[in-house]
Amino acid sequence: MIEITSTSNNIVKETAKLHIKKYRNECIIIEGKKALDNAIEANLTIEYIFSANRDLLKNYEKYQTYLANEKVMEKISTTESPANILAVAKKPEYSIEIFKKFKRIVLLDNIKDAGNLGTIIRSASAFNIDGIMLYGECTDEFSPKTIRSAAGNIFRIPIIHCTKEQLKEFKKTHKMIATVVNSQNDIQNFNSKEPFIIMFGSEADGLCEELLTFCNISYTIPMKKGVESLNLAVSAGIILYEIFKNQPD
Repeated sequence: MIEITSTSNNIVKETAKLHIKKYRNECIIIEGKKALDNAIEANLTIEYIFSANRDLLKNYEKYQTYLANEKVMEKISTTESPANILAVAKKPEYSIEIFKKFKRIVLLDNIKDAGNLGTIIRSASAFNIDGIMLYGECTDEFSPKTIRSAAGNIFRIPIIHCTKEQLKEFKKTHKMIATVVNSQNDIQNFNSKEPFIIMFGSEADGLCEELLTFCNISYTIPMKKGVESLNLAVSAGIILYEIFKNQPD
């Protein structure tokens, strides 16, 4: 355990840079004990750990730990009130090849809100989704806000970025399912024994035309007349739950 008292320390400055997306090519910030423990359970490489609590750091003696004062914790934290512990870890990486073995995949198209993304990741983990694909210009899945919103579940489910050409290959083995607001198919009647990719569109525009042309079938959530739509993360949670009810294993 090394004590750090200066915000000018090189380790502190390098960690603070990870607040900005362009510096997160290799490493990410993990804030809070629950998220850190989930990252360790998922076998992420932990570079180092900071905390102002000496006793808390004793639980992580196998890693490089830094006892930091309040000013340092404020400097490296991404929230107004710093978490009790903060770590820097290597970003997890996954291959498109492992996704070909997955039966239940969620695809998110042009999702912009980190809070929505994190909440969907959390729901996907809860409802037995094998992996998540990001398509188009999506927000950073490893931004601190996304990680917080996912409540540590981001380390439980593989996430990759995919291209149109890659999706064409998946269409040979997976049923392509669109979620829309005006389908005649009620999600409560969902039942698919074959591998599938279920697609959710952006908060503002829904699924792009490019993806809609890929789909074999579409589903919607039945709602009371006069209600325009649900929040994306809420919609995804309902749909993934309905799928889980029919395919709990």
